Amino acid sequence: MKKFLAHILIALWCIGYSHAEQVDSLKVRLQNSSSDTARVKLLAKLGFEYAFIHLDSSRLYCERAVQLADEINFSRGKADALNNLAISYDIEGNHEVAITYFLMALDIYNALEAKDGQARIYNNCGMVYQSLGDTAKSLEFHKRSLQIERELGDSLGIAYSMTQVAALHLLMKDYEHALPLYLSALSILQSENDIQGLAYAHWGLGELYMETGQSNLAYSHAKEAFSFFENEENMKGMSETSLIIGKTYLNDNQLAESEKYLLKSLSLSQELGTQNVTLECLLNLAELYKSLNHYEEALSYHEAYSVLKDQIRKREMTSNIKEIESKYNFERQQQEIALLNKESAHQTTIRNIIIGVLIVIAMLLLWLYWAYLSKAKTMEVLADKNEEIMRKNEIIEREKQNALIAAKAKADFLSVMSHEIRTPMNVVLGSIHILLEDKPKQNQIETLNMLKFSAENLLTLLNDILDLNKLESGKLELESAPFDINMLVRGIQDGFGEEAKKKGIELKMDVDKDIPEQLIGDPGRLSQVLNNLLSNSIKFTESGYVQLKVEALKKGRKKINLRFVVEDTGIGIEPEKQSVIFDKFIQADSETTRKHSGTGLGLSITKHILKLFGSEIKLKSTPGKGSKFSFKLKFEKDFITEDSYS
Repeated sequence: MKKFLAHILIALWCIGYSHAEQVDSLKVRLQNSSSDTARVKLLAKLGFEYAFIHLDSSRLYCERAVQLADEINFSRGKADALNNLAISYDIEGNHEVAITYFLMALDIYNALEAKDGQARIYNNCGMVYQSLGDTAKSLEFHKRSLQIERELGDSLGIAYSMTQVAALHLLMKDYEHALPLYLSALSILQSENDIQGLAYAHWGLGELYMETGQSNLAYSHAKEAFSFFENEENMKGMSETSLIIGKTYLNDNQLAESEKYLLKSLSLSQELGTQNVTLECLLNLAELYKSLNHYEEALSYHEAYSVLKDQIRKREMTSNIKEIESKYNFERQQQEIALLNKESAHQTTIRNIIIGVLIVIAMLLLWLYWAYLSKAKTMEVLADKNEEIMRKNEIIEREKQNALIAAKAKADFLSVMSHEIRTPMNVVLGSIHILLEDKPKQNQIETLNMLKFSAENLLTLLNDILDLNKLESGKLELESAPFDINMLVRGIQDGFGEEAKKKGIELKMDVDKDIPEQLIGDPGRLSQVLNNLLSNSIKFTESGYVQLKVEALKKGRKKINLRFVVEDTGIGIEPEKQSVIFDKFIQADSETTRKHSGTGLGLSITKHILKLFGSEIKLKSTPGKGSKFSFKLKFEKDFITEDSYS
């Protein structure tokens, strides 16, 4: 697919241009031209033509075009020359320098609002970023190019940009987006009868259908592309499409046909010297002969594949070194130009010596790095991973310690403040009780009762905060003591009976008769959980009933599992609120808070206490119909108490 993208780039660059056969004609026109504007255009075109023939000559013509354009203030000509200069660096493989010149050209096109130039630069930048392996950025630039081509209404430009964007989606295995783009481009190219574009569109569709397992369509499009390339005597295209056809036949287990096309592709690629295609042909032929049980041929092709792959890897390493050196030389040249008029001959000599030493050092380091990678790459990766894990563990440990310190400080603060405030609050409550018993005047009783109500609510809030603080800091431990479950439930019923009666709702208590009266556990915390749930149910129920049900689920010789259910016919809770009502200071909505008051801590405390019990609370609720809270607890039986009554 990367080879396909490179072919499209060359096709796009060549729209409206020719190469070696045009050089002589352009030179003659340049000699006879008397217009500076025309000379800039001709110099830029010569720079483009030479980019495919002789890179040094290409850059010389482009730089002359830029210089002359600056002298006559011809911005468009300068932008065109910079674009062609960038193409020469990209063909050489010096992608970073190419990007620099492309972006310089883009700045000028933007200032001129030259959309055709913008489209060209976005396309070229997309191809450079694809060469650098940044597919996402490449796709972004090509989409911009396609958008501008659509604004311009350039049919061929739109078709070629669509083909380019489709090819990138195909590279990313995004077949859903690639297919409609290919088909749209194919339709335009057919209407324009653009043979070159049709060949590349059919090529891309052939590869797409091959990868998606649609063999008949893959054959159709790949063979159509092969026919176009054959008519144009494009051996590279013939080689690539033969490979697609051969691979498709191999996938369909049509081995004789596969062998014919793979050998044809191999022959063409070896003649052209396209090693990447040759590499893929060798690998597929090895797989084919293995399927035919021709193991000797399979081994021969696989050995050739391994040798060629090693050669390509070494060449790429050498190319990377040259690219780094070229980039370094470019940066050095830019620095020299900027400082040329300011530096003395002595400084220039020293600088050149330093640069030379740095180049030697850089080359030596690159060579050592390459040697190290080839021998110990796996160890380096493992070492990096271990170091990264250690760093992350250190960060996690530091954050953990900081969190623990902060949590302890918070817990200590809340504990101290709750105790310190609770003491004067008890004094206030005691004073209010004394005043109420001291026969106050009738108009003072209402004020004292209001004061008593507020003080009791504040004390309840302080107690809740203290309990929650203990729970969150892990300082609260469950007790283990004998208790009578029936007596505990009756006490709760007595405590809430008057409140339920005032609201006109029925308070039901239902304890399973199979539950032993005497159990061992923490009756205080169990009462706190049930009180919180029943208090909420009564508070939010205006009619109907509130029920506490205790059921025996599983009874063993020493232990018993109980299920507690608190059910009401109250206002219910909206589904989106059910996951947050157990958080601190949270109620169902602001209207509920205004109407029924409350701290929003009761359910959070309940959840934490049940977690200590090793249980969790479950909620089922329907708005307007009521709510049902349930949880399960395990208790030990009190054999001593039971035996004493036997």
